[in-house]
Amino acid sequence: MKHALFAAAATLLTAAPLWAEEIKIAVGCPPVNACSDYVYAEDLAAGLREQGLEASVFAGGALGKDPEVVDQLSQGLVQFGMTNFVMIKEVDPRILGFIAPYMFDDMEHFFRATQDTQSDLLEEIKASMEGQGVKIAGLPGLGGTMGVFNVKTPVAKVEDMADLRLRAIDATQIELFKNWGVQGAVVDMPEFAGAVQQGVVDGYYNPPVVALIFRHTEFLKHYTDIGAGTPFRSALMSADWYGDLDDADRAKVDQAVDQANAKNRVWTAKAAAGELAGLQKSGVTISTMSPEALADLKARSEEAWAGLMPADSVEAFRALAAKTR
Repeated sequence: MKHALFAAAATLLTAAPLWAEEIKIAVGCPPVNACSDYVYAEDLAAGLREQGLEASVFAGGALGKDPEVVDQLSQGLVQFGMTNFVMIKEVDPRILGFIAPYMFDDMEHFFRATQDTQSDLLEEIKASMEGQGVKIAGLPGLGGTMGVFNVKTPVAKVEDMADLRLRAIDATQIELFKNWGVQGAVVDMPEFAGAVQQGVVDGYYNPPVVALIFRHTEFLKHYTDIGAGTPFRSALMSADWYGDLDDADRAKVDQAVDQANAKNRVWTAKAAAGELAGLQKSGVTISTMSPEALADLKARSEEAWAGLMPADSVEAFRALAAKTR
């Protein structure tokens, strides 16, 4: 039986296949060039069109929220979807090892581990997803490494975060924050701005691009560049649709996907290079930690790894990171 996440709605079960007319690419973010998902989707669509295939990008959540998109992918009703990596985590939580703070040094290290190296970890995660009718086409980067935003104070050491409450994606991230000596509260991103206004949270742990895309820089005026965690998204593909393609069309799709992944790698490096300047231009104060303070944060983060991913996968990730460092 398929995972509950992928149980299709009854209306979808009766729908006709869509790929005969066009390849649909679902994107949740608005059509802005700062959004990795949108840029990746447009690059993918362009590559498909170059191969003589019809493809369209549906941005701004036009085809539904992430779980709805994944439902449709698993049934072959939508061909590609750009989603949060959490959609993979629901099936195989080992994916969290790829974003664990300080597991990989930077985004280029992440790409070496996920694109340049044959990894049993990633292949097993891909197989888990295929068992649910979804293929992982890529793990696109979205800019530089992650840091801490807040509305209250500059943060230069762990102790400076003691009075902050950070927005968490889920309970595992709250455990990470506990290791940092910081309070956390699970808040959905659409509710984040309101949660700050109401004093529920004071900030979040995210890459700089998130604040820039959603204009959170209007109130998040403090950012600490801690280089923690290699943020990525999920480029997902319908396994049923892909499996029904003939060899010639499958090769065309493979080429377009490879091209989109390669372009994203270049785009990610360029985006990361300009993010801090973008924050400063928006009036955000940039802080850094001393080597001693950063070493303290790294040690606290590594202690949390076994709670951020399945504990028995930590050593495998350490080995992959060492191999590709």
